[in-house]
Amino acid sequence: MNAEDPRKLHPYHQAIIDANRAAGRPYFHQLSPAAARELLRAGIAAAPKPTDLPDLASVTNREIEGPLGPIAVRIYQPLGEPVGTCVFFHGGGWVIGDLDQVDATCRRLAGKSGCTIISVDYRMAPEHSYPHPLNDCWAALEWAAAAFSGPLLVAGESAGGNLAAACAIRARDRGGPVLAGQLLAYPVTDHDFQTLSYREIGGRNWLLSTADMRWFWDHYCPLGVDRCSSEISPLHVVETRGLPPAMVVLGEFDPLRSEGLAYAVRLADGGVPVSLRCDAQMIHGYLAAAAAIPVAAAALGDAARWLRECAEYKV
Repeated sequence: MNAEDPRKLHPYHQAIIDANRAAGRPYFHQLSPAAARELLRAGIAAAPKPTDLPDLASVTNREIEGPLGPIAVRIYQPLGEPVGTCVFFHGGGWVIGDLDQVDATCRRLAGKSGCTIISVDYRMAPEHSYPHPLNDCWAALEWAAAAFSGPLLVAGESAGGNLAAACAIRARDRGGPVLAGQLLAYPVTDHDFQTLSYREIGGRNWLLSTADMRWFWDHYCPLGVDRCSSEISPLHVVETRGLPPAMVVLGEFDPLRSEGLAYAVRLADGGVPVSLRCDAQMIHGYLAAAAAIPVAAAALGDAARWLRECAEYKV
């Protein structure tokens, strides 16, 4: 993508980026983890509250037991009998993010899919670097398998997509729990910063940059951690056969686009049923804009339908 490239960001995203630059908003990699978390929380608190969210039977906060102590989860119960249970991991580079960040997304998924959605507030780096975020997610998945009947799925965005993919690999290799599907939205699948999408987009600071991702990676996998492990970089998994069906959702203007596409291809090459969607003009994290951007709403609707189909054994 050069300076004369005719492809344009969606106006909604362009307006946000322009406003951030005008306000001198710092980038994540310029901040401490604590300051970056507060910056994200402030942005979420200041955003308009969605008015199009579906009705649900209940939304409940509780704690479950994890390897290092309690883990907060938020459980979204759809109207009617759930068709399955999906354990969801938020994004944020393993460093930032929380249950509120993905609240609207989880409400939409629960309402449209008919699945119970369990959002997990896993421990984060650098206070808890690898493997602790993954172990919290795994503990939540095992808890859900024991606490809820019916088909079990896993899902996540960005670093949460990485954790979801890693849990799917771990579940296969450990003989369970059996997963009906894995929904991966713009997932981190590798530690390679030289992919085509990184080269095209990573230097543009469109809400996520190469510098941000290096900062996230260095907190999650500090010196001495093998980033080629399939639990850290799922694209390096030796064999994909036997992994659950996958839906991979990507944005055209996301530095992580190439690695997400590469993982979808790896899965398909191993005989895993894969549904792939890549939306034009979209940047990293675009599902959160479902209230404002029709294509983001359509992508989230497709993801919800796919979850339902997996739970009903139609994939």
